[in-house]
Amino acid sequence: MIRELRPAGFWRRAAAFGVDWLWLFCVTGALSWIVFGTALPLPGTASGAASTGVQVIHELLPAAVCVIGWTAYGTTPGKLLLELRVVDARHGGRPSLVQSLLRYVGYFVSALPLGLGFVWIVFDRRKQALHDKLARTRVIVVEETVLPRPAGGVAA
Repeated sequence: MIRELRPAGFWRRAAAFGVDWLWLFCVTGALSWIVFGTALPLPGTASGAASTGVQVIHELLPAAVCVIGWTAYGTTPGKLLLELRVVDARHGGRPSLVQSLLRYVGYFVSALPLGLGFVWIVFDRRKQALHDKLARTRVIVVEETVLPRPAGGVAA
């Protein structure tokens, strides 16, 4: 078997992002409820320290999952489910820690101008979003392909 690598398109990446957002929302909400007795950092729902703690959970856990996932495995659970990998745009390997941090911060940059940094995927020939360009990363689809057997012989 060989792996065929090709750029991931907008909708597949959006679906992976949605999967990651959904499970992280559930996990951060449950963890916040267990630790602080409230799932969301809403004004008036908890003491100031608890509200700050909930905010920290909701901000740091997703950042850690993404940055560690991209650096160590080249993926997050949502990307893994949809067979996507984040790779260094220059050599195709896993991104460095610095690239992963830049990519995560770049998410906010991509979202600022009405999400146009994400929409850029549709128009870019390499299917890179603004945060990918900032971090020098790409998102690729990993598909396993079985090569046909050679004619007149047994495959080695």
